[in-house]
Amino acid sequence: MNASIRPFVLYPITTLRRIVDITLTLAIVSTLILFGLQFPHSSRLETTWLIVQLHHFGDPVIAGVGSWFSINWPPSSSLSLLPIGVALGVWGIKIVIDAAFMRTHKLVSKLLPQPAVAAGALGTPELAELGGDVVTADSEQERGQLLKRYREIEKALKTSKRKQCSFLSIDVVGSTQMKVGEKETDIAATFQAYEEMLRKVFEQYGAWKQAWTPDGVMICFLQPELAVGAAQRILRSLKKFNEAENKLRTPFSVRSGLNIGEVPIFEDSKLEKVADHVIDVAGHMQKQGSPDTLWLGADLYNLLTDKAGFHPTGKVVDGYEAYEWTPEVEQPVAES
Repeated sequence: MNASIRPFVLYPITTLRRIVDITLTLAIVSTLILFGLQFPHSSRLETTWLIVQLHHFGDPVIAGVGSWFSINWPPSSSLSLLPIGVALGVWGIKIVIDAAFMRTHKLVSKLLPQPAVAAGALGTPELAELGGDVVTADSEQERGQLLKRYREIEKALKTSKRKQCSFLSIDVVGSTQMKVGEKETDIAATFQAYEEMLRKVFEQYGAWKQAWTPDGVMICFLQPELAVGAAQRILRSLKKFNEAENKLRTPFSVRSGLNIGEVPIFEDSKLEKVADHVIDVAGHMQKQGSPDTLWLGADLYNLLTDKAGFHPTGKVVDGYEAYEWTPEVEQPVAES
């Protein structure tokens, strides 16, 4: 039996379930309205088309149910709770029927052929949505088909579009200790000013994506020269920041690390959700670096056209020979 008939078999079940669900819901609402009409209300309401129809069709049903329990409807004088009881009964029937439809849908779905996934779609960078019910391997042939699909998906993931990015990791040195004994207002104002300084620099140097932590940040640049320039500008700006903006007793000092590589990242990707070794190396460069310096690997260093101020550290981080840059080893550059 071809899998293309699945929609034609399952659709009537789904449609019938919706019709029954709507019908029973309307029955519940109608009985509740009839219960409410026992309370004082305008006489004009009784003449409206909707209320007339509710009495015409609803009263006989409620009266029939009441006859089973020797309860009169409509009541002659006192308030009757019979409509509430009928509504609860219909609600219980609705739950039972709905559960029966769900079981039927699952049973029929299992008996029908599973929809096939187009191999051509899996071979593209944009993976096709698999959808459908979960497929289990109950035979050697089905197991082989599943393994084939797995290989196709794995191949598509490996060949998905990757973008070369430069990742800059910056973290404040000893940020926790800096806050000890300081006023909350001074802490908040200083760290806000520090963040604003960084955001301004990142905007000037065309940062593509940003992921912030309380005292650190990971930035993605599409051009390595811009990533290096942003890091250098921040390190040069720290002295002026500590003199003019820092309200704490401890001066701001940061570690920064850079790395470049191809990662599976897209326009709608959130940087904090991207997990890749390239990003990890940038973080490790930052952690291994000295305060107020920029560390990067030899592969990125070799790509730079301007290597002024860089020197080898003699250390290796994640297999990359590390180079260091500090503002002190170059002539001061005037702020623009």
